[in-house]
Amino acid sequence: MDAIIKQMELTFLAENFYSKIKYFENIPAVPKRNLILTRLGYRNGVTELNENDRVLLEDSIRQGEYLCKPVGAYLIVPVLSISESCIILENGIRFDSNGLLKLLNNSRSVVLMAATVGKEVVDRISYEVSQGKAAAGLIIDSVASQTADAALDWMVQLLRKILVREGKILTKHRYSPGYGDLPLSYQEEIFKALQLDRLKMSLTEKFMLIPEKSVIAISGVEEKGEAV
Repeated sequence: MDAIIKQMELTFLAENFYSKIKYFENIPAVPKRNLILTRLGYRNGVTELNENDRVLLEDSIRQGEYLCKPVGAYLIVPVLSISESCIILENGIRFDSNGLLKLLNNSRSVVLMAATVGKEVVDRISYEVSQGKAAAGLIIDSVASQTADAALDWMVQLLRKILVREGKILTKHRYSPGYGDLPLSYQEEIFKALQLDRLKMSLTEKFMLIPEKSVIAISGVEEKGEAV
């Protein structure tokens, strides 16, 4: 993974780092096993599995990992203005959210990012449930959710390695539409900014992402000396 990141760093440094959407195919995202199990309600030292359950768990995790095809994109947009009530980006997006403002208070730029694990794994989940194999579907569902988050984590790691050369850092946390006081409707503006249709993604009338196992997030870029 370090070799892949090193190669990408060299490529990006030769390009205009800002205002260009970066797309990634075949992201080597590895979901954390403990998070997969936690999502399933497994408690270490408490939950007991019989042999059949263990076989089902292992087989379903492997199947989920095989079916997930993580891809993603991000865009760094400079902040045009920030006040006590909103933050406006240079591309015209305006965020009215106290929670997001708190996160981005010291940011000079904002990272808009998205990841998806594709349609194939989502179709498999539906198939397993339709065949009366809800347990297998639930396990694969957990794998897909954690893999999508892992794809974002991979992009964040890459960004941190690149930004440190400029004396900048990412905020410790990221924020997603639908969380806190940031309406889910903001997914539409971010979807358009990232041109996510290029990743075979779409958006419903209620601003839900398709494929279902897809995520959008926002992070801030701070000068290293301004981090809190």
